Parts: sequence; C-alpha cells; structure tokens
Amino acid sequence: MLIVKNSEMQKIDQWAIESLGIPGIVLMENAGRGCIEVLKYYFHLDENLRVLIISGKGNNGGDGFVIARHLNNHSVQVKVVLLGKGDALKKDSLTNYQIAKKSKIPIIETVNHKRVKNIIQDFTPDIIVDAIFGTGFKGRIKEPYYSVIEAMKQSDAFILSVDIPSGIDGDTGSFENTAVVADATATMCLAKRGHYLYPGRALCGDLFIIDIGVPYNLIDTGYPRILEFEDIYKMMPFRAPDGNKGTFGQVLVIAGARGFSGAAAMAAISALKVGAGLVRLAAPEGIMNSLESKLLEVVKIPLKQTPEETITHSAIDQLLPYLEKTNVVIIGPGITTHPETARFLFKFLPGIKKPLIIDADALNIIARNISFFKKIHSPFIITPHPGELSRLINLTPQKINKDRIDLAAKYARSFNGVLVLKGAPTIIASPEGEVYINPTGNSGLASAGSGDVLVGMIGGFLAQDATPTNAANLSVFLHGLCAELAMKDNNQYSLNAGDLIDYIPEAINFIIRREFVKEDNE
Repeated sequence: MLIVKNSEMQKIDQWAIESLGIPGIVLMENAGRGCIEVLKYYFHLDENLRVLIISGKGNNGGDGFVIARHLNNHSVQVKVVLLGKGDALKKDSLTNYQIAKKSKIPIIETVNHKRVKNIIQDFTPDIIVDAIFGTGFKGRIKEPYYSVIEAMKQSDAFILSVDIPSGIDGDTGSFENTAVVADATATMCLAKRGHYLYPGRALCGDLFIIDIGVPYNLIDTGYPRILEFEDIYKMMPFRAPDGNKGTFGQVLVIAGARGFSGAAAMAAISALKVGAGLVRLAAPEGIMNSLESKLLEVVKIPLKQTPEETITHSAIDQLLPYLEKTNVVIIGPGITTHPETARFLFKFLPGIKKPLIIDADALNIIARNISFFKKIHSPFIITPHPGELSRLINLTPQKINKDRIDLAAKYARSFNGVLVLKGAPTIIASPEGEVYINPTGNSGLASAGSGDVLVGMIGGFLAQDATPTNAANLSVFLHGLCAELAMKDNNQYSLNAGDLIDYIPEAINFIIRREFVKEDNE
C-alpha cells in the first residue's frame, strides 16, 4: 500500500482528471459512496439512524453532500451543517450542494458555532460525519471551526472523518490547538502520511482506503509503502525440509560488556528464534559465566577484554577464524563506547566481507566519524533510534521525528546502507530509494532491550538469505506484531523485551496461518 504527501495526491487527482479524463465529480461521487460502505461496516442504514454531516467549503464538504444524498436514499435521518454559504462553494462541491438541496435534504448554513452545538445536542446524532477540512489543512484551527470541533468531541456520536480528521496536517500527522478525534477515517485512493505519523495516527481510528476509480496499476510506485501481512508472508525465507544448521545460516553476534550481558543474550537468542541455524556470541571473557547460564543453545566465544571488561583491540585476532564460517555479523548491543572498544571497531569493520548489522553503541562510536561508513565494504544495516541518529546527522531527535520518512530515505542513500529508524512508526529505507513504513507495534516496545531483540531477528533472517531490506522489513513487522499479540496476556505498561522473545514463534505462526486461510478462501 502506497503512502503519499498531500501535494502528491493532488498531482494524482490532477493526472486522473486531465490525462485519464475521469471527471472530478465522478471522483467525488466515488468518494462519497465509499464512505457509505464504511458506515455500513458499522451500522445498519435505515430510518432509525440519525446522521449529522458537518461540511466545510472545500472538496471535503462536497464529499459530505454526496454522503448525505446516499444516506437519504437509505431512509436515514440525515442533516447537513454547512459552515459557510452554499453560494460560495466552487465546482464539484457546488454541484453536489445544489443536488442535495434539490433532493430536499435539510441543509443548515451557518458559521455560528453555538448554533452548531445546539444542533448536535438537539438532534442527538448516532453518527457525525466530519467533512470540514481535508489533508491539505495546516496551522491553527480558528473560530468557528475550533468550537465546532470541540462540540463534536464532546458528543457521544460515532465520528467518521472524510479523508483525515479535521485539524490534522496530512503530511506530518501533527496538529496545533485542536483536531477531531475520529472512530474511523475514510481516505481517498491512497493513505496519506498524516494517517501513520503521530499524533495523527492515534486520532484516525480505523483507517479505510476508498477506491475512487483511479487505476492503481498506472500510479507511480516510487512512493513509500506501508508494510502489509501479504508482503511479510512473501518475504519469509524458504525452509528446506532437508536443511541443516548450515543451510539456515550462521550468525556471529559481537556484543556485551560488564553490566550489559542482557543485551548480548537477547540479540543472540532472538536470531535463533527466527530460524538461524547457528549463533555464536562473542563477548568479553569476564561476562561469560553469566551468559553461559542464560544461553544453552548459543556457542560462546570469550574475547580479550579491557580492565573495565569491554572488548579490547586485541580481540580481532580471536574473531578472524570465525568470520570464514559466518554468514552475518551483528555488532553493537551493549559493547559500550570505551576508547579501546572503539579502536577495535574502527579496525575490525573494514575487513568484514559478510553482511553486517550495526546497532546501539557501535553507532555511537561511528558518530565520532561518520565518514567511516565509506570504509565498510559489505552490505550493512543500521538500526538507530532518533537519539542515535541524532548523533550521526547532527539534528535533534525532535526534528528527526517530525521528518522521519524523508530523513530515513536521505541517509540510507548517504550512508549507502539499509537504515531502520526505530520509533512510532519505524521506517525502513534502502540505499536504492525504497522506503517502508511499519504499521505494527505499541508503546510496550519502548522498553530497554527491545532493540536488542530486533537486531537479533534481523540477523537471523539475513542469515537465511533474506535480502537486507527484506530482513529488516520482516523483523520490524514481526517485532511489532509480537508486542500486539502479547496484549492478550500482558499490557503496554508491563511488556518487556523478554516477553517479545517469547512471542516470536506466535507472530510467525500468525503470518503463516493468516495467509493459508486467505488462500483457502480465495
């Protein structure tokens, strides 16, 4: 599923009208009919249902008049509040206003917010359709719109927003002083960024994509994509029935230091949980006793250490023999930024010829000299959260979060590696320009160790011959799905990284069973 900016959607609309010859009023009609189908998903449309449509002066308002006409045909009790004068409407919105008026649909034209509040209280609608602003809205909500939106939020009615909840910036998902809180949102043709970027994502409710008749096969596919279950199923590595531990890849995890053995352990076990054939964990010799008791299935490699029990430069010679039989190298979880460990990393990474995943402290070390990425000659994936990326690119985490889609794409190209920008939502960008947005997960992922589980999962899939981009997509999606599935036995306050590991098998089963059921139904 593609996701676009408002300006990109406007160009698609213009192309559909001018190049394909689809009249704008047909697109508006299809949009309104699509919203009716969404309402049918929740309600039986009959004379017992009361629907209040609050329309603005733009195309969203035009959609509202189409919705009103079709609700009227279902004998629904429908009223329209137009926040303005009908004569001031333009083009297709004006046409549909005139049709609705001729159809004897009650239309109240007012900019008096107190009157609108009284209408809501007196009519007691079951449904309010928010058709005030579209995805192009930016800035502060002014009167009378502010008070109208506040009155809508105080109502007990189910709220369906047309295209996006009014007040939300369709490009950033942000709002200034107020915005509609929808139970469901029906957006036209393609999802917009504001539907998936917070806080907009939290205000959209259930999101429905309405087919308005624009041929999807003709739309440029170069836009970012939302990962879907079907995509993930297709990315799953093949499991040969006669395979062995060599068939499914060997992962070398270089991680840990005194006080950070947990990070090393979680990365290693997560790689096994997603199917890697063999995992070796190389860590300072001083923490090996604690790792031995935690990891029965993982091969341990004790490394020479500093007095502080971090990895020392002299550990390189110990690791070289293992690189020949390794398919993937993970480096960074819990290694610290000790100067001797940094020296080890800067010397070791340029010699690696196997796919590489760089995480956590390894990224913090590289932040001292980001030109170092050019010395890495193997395919690599980096997995920063906004704070870690901030150190790499010298932007604040706040600015990164505000523009996370475009920044992930920019720096994946700049660094020439796959970039997994963790957060809500996590963005996966490839150096070739592909950008993916992950829809799964919840706030339970915001806990220590969650990233260590993710990096282990990526390594495990990469070892099974998934491409770097697919390995990242698979892992991020399943990682979030683990958090969602855990909610039946847990909650977002108490979820921890160890819980995520326990749910990896169930998340994989969920993907496989879901697609099998889908194939059977087809």
